[in-house]
Amino acid sequence: MFRRGLVKIIQAFTLAVAGFLLLWMLMANWYFEWHSSIKVTTGAVIGSVLISSLLLLVVIGGSYWLGRQKTSWIIGSFTGLTALKFPVVAWLKIAPTSDFWNYHTLAAFNAQGLTWQRMLERGDLGSYVIFPHALNIANFFSFSTALAGDNFFISQFINISCTFLDMLLLYWLVARWLSRRMGVLASLIFYCIPAYWLYSTLLNGAEPLFLTCVLLTMFALTRVVVPLPTATTNDQWLNLVLAWVATVVANMVRPVMTIWLIALVIFTLALGLQSTKVLRQHGKKILLYVGATVLVMAASTGIYSWLYGFQVAPSSVTAGYSLAIGTSNQTKGMYDPQIASQVNRELKVTPNLTRAYPRIAKTMQRDVQKNLTALRGQEIPFINQKMRGLMGEDYGYNWVLYNLSHAKSQRKTAIRWYQLKGLITIVSYNYFQVMLVLALGSVGLGLGVLFKKNYLNNYFFYSALLLDGFTISSLIMEVQGRYHVILYLPIIFLIICGGAAMASWIHSKQLNRTTPD
Repeated sequence: MFRRGLVKIIQAFTLAVAGFLLLWMLMANWYFEWHSSIKVTTGAVIGSVLISSLLLLVVIGGSYWLGRQKTSWIIGSFTGLTALKFPVVAWLKIAPTSDFWNYHTLAAFNAQGLTWQRMLERGDLGSYVIFPHALNIANFFSFSTALAGDNFFISQFINISCTFLDMLLLYWLVARWLSRRMGVLASLIFYCIPAYWLYSTLLNGAEPLFLTCVLLTMFALTRVVVPLPTATTNDQWLNLVLAWVATVVANMVRPVMTIWLIALVIFTLALGLQSTKVLRQHGKKILLYVGATVLVMAASTGIYSWLYGFQVAPSSVTAGYSLAIGTSNQTKGMYDPQIASQVNRELKVTPNLTRAYPRIAKTMQRDVQKNLTALRGQEIPFINQKMRGLMGEDYGYNWVLYNLSHAKSQRKTAIRWYQLKGLITIVSYNYFQVMLVLALGSVGLGLGVLFKKNYLNNYFFYSALLLDGFTISSLIMEVQGRYHVILYLPIIFLIICGGAAMASWIHSKQLNRTTPD
């Protein structure tokens, strides 16, 4: 009795924190939208209402209809929706800049035969030596470049393929948890996110690969804990290895999977407090998975140094840089060119990397201390500004705008794209705000059914754990609008849990009406 009471308190606290964070996100999102440089015209407002209504119709109507169809229809529909991205790729020609240019160029150099060590000697890597995850992203793209050439479309095709896999994985995952209709609903909500639709279609960012690996991890672990009736012991071990590989790859491109591991451990312990059967059956496998993953994470600096042929920066240097920027009041926790120039200067002054890294670490520590001192008495306004920066849902439009080709043949297209800023940005914000409102309502439903015997309680708890962990950790470090992409998953999970709770309540009401007295 005590153990179950303790679990309920932990679950209630986790959901309450999630509710607070969602309300904060919603307010920050509204503020960012209305204080941005969007030119709100009558046409943009009317167009955004029509497009938002169409997207909601696709999500609701599509999930209702596809939920009654065979799996082949679902996969075919997902394929057709994915194919809609290719005309946009043909229309908007991309000439990558910033990190996207670095990924593409370094991948091409490596595919042409230049070793990473040689690129370091030529000065091609720059400050990327302290960002192993950036080197990993370029390295992943180099495999496709070696096979298919350095055409930027190959990178776009890979990311579009990842979003297709994400739809399938979301469908399979949620269908295993709840129902086919809820699985389709989750996939369509994810597909229709306007900002991410643009970003994952036109740019070569690492987020699509990262989300695919995260979903693959969840799906594989689900098949370990809740195996199919026909699954053998070897199948479970194979899925455990698949989950481990997917987790390692996800952490290579976005080193935040420690949060996932902590959430998994807390969730497993909570399940163990509810029933020791879970720990007896799967405790060893989960422990092995967590232990093997932590071991690789701890040895990552040595592994990357061996992989690239030179000493890459330890994770403490990378974390120190991100924390220094994340505490900068001048840039509201976003990219700080002054701190970036400090790193570049240290690398030029001390070409020997093993000597440069400690110097950079000390510089970052001084910056953090200076920033924290400057923030005294302003902590709440500052963290509120960081949340606004994190919730910028215009990242999809803006990054496409920054990376559009400036060729003469593309001028009309670029002008037209600029004219669409108001419409596309408002639609992006409105859609995400609807997601936040639905997730917030779902948290209320989760708290409502928490102290009843309901099969959804653990699903609500798991979703809220992920939301709390990824949101709070994001606010500590450097923030950008595109960094909240990982939050889409727990937000969608919460919406689906709320939908399942409502469907269950409606079903029970209908049964009560048809049951004779």
